[in-house]
Amino acid sequence: IFCVSTDGTKIKSGADWRDSINESLLSAKVNFLIITPNYKESEVCLNEMGAAWVTSATVLPLIIDPINYKTVGVIQEPNQIEKLLDEKSLDRIKDEVQEKLEIPPALIKSDRWTAKKTEFLLRVKKHLAANPFEVPMDRDAFSELIKAKADLEKTVNNLIEEKAELESLVKDLEKAKDKEEVKKVIKKHKPDSDYDEFVDVVEKAKKQLGKFTPIMRGIIFKEYTGKDIKINWENYREDIDEAVAEDFVSEELDADWETTTEMQDIYDSLNELSEILGRDLPESFDESFKGDYKAPQKLDNKTFWGKVFDVAINF
Repeated sequence: IFCVSTDGTKIKSGADWRDSINESLLSAKVNFLIITPNYKESEVCLNEMGAAWVTSATVLPLIIDPINYKTVGVIQEPNQIEKLLDEKSLDRIKDEVQEKLEIPPALIKSDRWTAKKTEFLLRVKKHLAANPFEVPMDRDAFSELIKAKADLEKTVNNLIEEKAELESLVKDLEKAKDKEEVKKVIKKHKPDSDYDEFVDVVEKAKKQLGKFTPIMRGIIFKEYTGKDIKINWENYREDIDEAVAEDFVSEELDADWETTTEMQDIYDSLNELSEILGRDLPESFDESFKGDYKAPQKLDNKTFWGKVFDVAINF
């Protein structure tokens, strides 16, 4: 019996340990591989494992928790693997060793084997309870962590770049003297700021228009765009009466932009959108708009209201 870490069977003092291991592997009839997390982290043990499989000896791998059939490693995966702390596994190992070494059954008494097996299991379990292994990680979990690490590093780098950009923006804003200059500074640092502003105002206008009925939205569209559109009030008499009562429109069906908060808010939002669309916008704005909305980029277009504001309009 040869075991490099056990008194009485280890390498002799002064001997070259590599030669001793090599000679023992070549002369062995049975090689036991006790695979633990520490074993898998040892370069020497892994070399011994590889060497054991190319000898003529019987190789008997045994695993100890937390090593399992999934984490044991690719070299051992195709093979029948036993568990060191499993009674049935030990019985099978005993039978295989007995057959390999041609030990007569009469020399291994069942009662003595059972007693020694029980003693062995108790001692090993006690030792492991006092000296537990760290739980190993399987390849899939490790790959997921590597991917997560890469994603986090990318996020951190993006945040560092954004921080530097914001610091530069703050410095330029501190130098700005008026509102128009502030807008120029923001546009310089954020080329897509026009579209971001447009989307924010659109969302605000959508909520505001959602408070009105379709016929009331039609009146708002007509009045704001100045288009000569006939309002068929007879078909929507009840809704129009309600709008007149709320002071959204006059009895002549003219929009009242000043009396109520609701009408003031939508008027202001439409003005904001008109101002944005009237700017000298970059190509990126047009590309983003076309990608998000299948409509003309015109505030006085009915399809624009339907697609961008996502509301129905009746006249």
